[in-house]
Amino acid sequence: MKSRLPVPACFTRPFLLFLCWVALVFTSAQASAQVSTKEDHPCAVTRINNTSLLLADGITSEDHRSKMRQYDLHWYKLDLALERNSIDIRGNVILAGSSLQNSLTEFAFELHPNFTIQEVLLDGASCSVTRNGSEVLAALPKALARQEKFSVQVFYAGRAPSGAGAAIGNGFNTATAQPWGQQVTWSLSEPFAASEWFPCKQLLEDKADSVDVWVTTDVSNKVGSNGLLQRITPLLNQKHRYEWKSKYPIAYYLISVAVSNYQEYSFQVPLPGTTQPMLVQNYVYPQALATFKSEIDRTGPFLQLFSEKFGLYPFQQEKYGHSMAPIGGGMEHQTMTTQSTFEFTLTAHELAHQWWGDEVTCKDWSHIWLNEGFASYGELLALENLLPAEKLNWLNRASQSALIQPQGSVFVKDSTVVPRIFSSALSYRKGAMVLHMLRYALQNDAVFFQALQAYREEFRYKVANTRDFQKVVEHVSGRSFQYFFDQWIYGEGFPIFSVFWAQKGNQVFLRSIESSSSAATPFFKTQLEVKISTSVKDTVVVINQEEYTQDLQFKVTGQVLSLEVDPAQWHLEQVKEVVFDPFIAELLSAPVVVYPNPTSGEVRLKGGEGLPEQIIIQDMVGRHIRTFVPTSRTFSLADLGAGAYFLRLKYGESYILQRVVKL
Repeated sequence: MKSRLPVPACFTRPFLLFLCWVALVFTSAQASAQVSTKEDHPCAVTRINNTSLLLADGITSEDHRSKMRQYDLHWYKLDLALERNSIDIRGNVILAGSSLQNSLTEFAFELHPNFTIQEVLLDGASCSVTRNGSEVLAALPKALARQEKFSVQVFYAGRAPSGAGAAIGNGFNTATAQPWGQQVTWSLSEPFAASEWFPCKQLLEDKADSVDVWVTTDVSNKVGSNGLLQRITPLLNQKHRYEWKSKYPIAYYLISVAVSNYQEYSFQVPLPGTTQPMLVQNYVYPQALATFKSEIDRTGPFLQLFSEKFGLYPFQQEKYGHSMAPIGGGMEHQTMTTQSTFEFTLTAHELAHQWWGDEVTCKDWSHIWLNEGFASYGELLALENLLPAEKLNWLNRASQSALIQPQGSVFVKDSTVVPRIFSSALSYRKGAMVLHMLRYALQNDAVFFQALQAYREEFRYKVANTRDFQKVVEHVSGRSFQYFFDQWIYGEGFPIFSVFWAQKGNQVFLRSIESSSSAATPFFKTQLEVKISTSVKDTVVVINQEEYTQDLQFKVTGQVLSLEVDPAQWHLEQVKEVVFDPFIAELLSAPVVVYPNPTSGEVRLKGGEGLPEQIIIQDMVGRHIRTFVPTSRTFSLADLGAGAYFLRLKYGESYILQRVVKL
């Protein structure tokens, strides 16, 4: 049996989301609208593709998103004043880009209404501003031609909101980390909360080419952020300025800051195929370093392992590292993850995100499993290679978590609902199990990792959706996986198996009957391993489940002692029962078989010499129901009530007995 173990810390995010969401539902009419049907969402403008309903990748209006698509964003420069015990923000942000219009007259961006906009400048010239909630329009003093480069600078000040709109808490937060008594201020913008602390363009499709983050703060503080620390500039009044720069493309929600009186703990890690070791830079609470040092040190082996499996660490020219903050888990900020604690799977998960989520980012939040499912599978790969004794425990937890959610697709149908985006059962655990099942379906680890690396190469520093990933897998493997992604990503639920078996001499007869947890996906085409333990040896056989009922016959040596379904935990399924049934041996060794079985009405005969002379139908206690002469190999049992029946098929002087289940 698969036992359920506690969910690790990196999956506290959905639980906290749920609590925050409940509070919002009771305090905000707008939030109430977000949990109704998608037709009730004025911002949830839909697009139709050939398989599923997709929603826009944000909660701003479609009109404002359309205006933000009129320019290409190249560079952010944040120059802010922050302290470790306050959510007050003041400073300016430069958004540099180029026009995608023949005549760009308005510049659209987002900034929460808590902040006062003091001035907006286009290349130094003042712009007039109109605001509607977080949506801001700056009227440009001159029209910009297509491809013309520009720089908009926004001066602003205010106190960040506390509406719990981010994946964990707010876009910008302050708290005292316990039990350390450490004051910390940090950002967490995912998915739609970057505007809660800086002026931005919240569209996943437009990554900035680079970012500078400057933070002025008290001299007792250190500031963690993206990229490399260029300098720490001394200032007046016991202040200094941390100046960070990253030259890699970056999605808006991965720009970050963390401010506290940290202790720095850094080291170098050699990576495969490189001549210079890479910096791992960590800002931790001084009192916590002794507690977490050994776990932080695992980052080196993780970097080496993932670089081997996925390809070289994406931001190798800069760094990787961590900034501590009391967030109840981790957030994969590019090149410098924010974590509340350090334990094996959490640290592995957030590092794996640097490939899956940061370098290759989901095209919209409906495909979040490409971030979270892949990073969750990074946990298993780390365990498999570095702590192999824990592999099956992880698979137990992942399967049991996913099985808690018998309905709903991995694909997020309403991507405006933050708790649904970060569903631990669907986006994290089931998403990870999808990759695990794909690895099994490919039957070749080299091809599996080749597909991951090819997907990463094609969409490096870009965005991708599920069908993009599917096409890469199909190209690398030379096989169609349409059925696989249709049932596991766009479909709902999981298969449920009842397995019946019997032994007759050295032959074992096995019947697998599949049902589903969800009517939305009534059948899953899959392969199911069964371990047969005999008095002599163990043998693993594979059931290719192509129909609701699948029969298998094979030879064994010795007396069968037990059967175990999916012993290596390759699949997401529920095993309803494994039953020894001596009748199965007679049924499956018969020259004639009735199928489909179970049936909702019509059945067919296969095998045998011609048609039986007559068919007698009896119930399970032998009572006669009717006798008829068949005119074809297909006939109906639709008039029978639900249950099991015997069919006695007469051929000359002999009878063949078949049992059939009527649904």
